[in-house]
Amino acid sequence: MSRELDRVRVVLVEPQEPMNLGAVARAMRNFGLFRLYVVNPPSRVGPPWAREAYWLAVHAEEVLDRAVAVTRLEEALEGVHLVVATTGRPRELYPAPVVPAWEVPRHVLASRGEVALVFGRETFGLTNEELELAHLIGTIPAAPEQPSLNLAQAVVIFAYEIFQAALKEGWAAAAGPVGAGEELAEVSALEGFFQDLGRYILEIGFTDEKRFPYAMRRLRRIFHKARLTPGEVQMLRGLLHQSRYHMGKRDGQP
Repeated sequence: MSRELDRVRVVLVEPQEPMNLGAVARAMRNFGLFRLYVVNPPSRVGPPWAREAYWLAVHAEEVLDRAVAVTRLEEALEGVHLVVATTGRPRELYPAPVVPAWEVPRHVLASRGEVALVFGRETFGLTNEELELAHLIGTIPAAPEQPSLNLAQAVVIFAYEIFQAALKEGWAAAAGPVGAGEELAEVSALEGFFQDLGRYILEIGFTDEKRFPYAMRRLRRIFHKARLTPGEVQMLRGLLHQSRYHMGKRDGQP
C-alpha cells in the first residue's frame, strides 16, 4: 500500500500561514502521504520553512524537509496523470466533474501514474484558471452556515478517505467501475490539446472571444469525463491539426 501512496502528492497553492503548512505535513504523515509541493509560498512561510511550521509538524518533520517549493502550479504538476483540485466555493460552471471527498479514492486508485491533490489559498481557494488544470474536482459537504474548512482540515479529510480505501479494500478492489489501472494522459499533454482545441473553435467560429472562456470550461469538462489516455490525446490533436490543414488548402492558403 505504501508504494501506491507514494505516487500521491499534495500540492498547496500559496499557503499564507507557516503553522498551516506544519499542520498539513502532520495530516499527511497520519495517513501515509509524504510528498508535499508548495507553490509560490510567501517569504514568511519559506523556504527554508519557518520554525512555526515545524512546531505543528509533530513527527512529520521529514515531510517538511522533503517538501518541494515551485513558482507555478504547472511545475508542481509535471509528470502528473490525475489532478484532483479541491474547492468549497460554488462556481457557475466547473471545468471538470465534481464529486464529494468520499468518491475521490475510486478515481485515484483506478488510475496509473502520478496523482496530485491540489489545495488552494486559505483566503479564497483556487482560481478558475487553476481549476482548469484539474481532471476532477473534490468537495467536502459541510453545514451551509459555515462551509469553509481550515487548510489542514481539508487535507486530512481527503488523505483519510484515500488511506482508508486503500487499507480496507485494496487498490484494485477500490477502483470499482471507474477503471482498472488506466494510464491517463499527463497534464502537459492535455494542456497542449486544449490549446489546440481553443484555437480551433475560434477559427471555425464555434464561439467568439467573449464566450470563449465559458465554451472552453464546458469542453474541458466533457473531455475530462472521458479520462483520455496518451494515445487518445495524440489522436485528437492529430485530428485537429489535419482539419486545420485541409481548411487551409480549401481556402487557398499554402
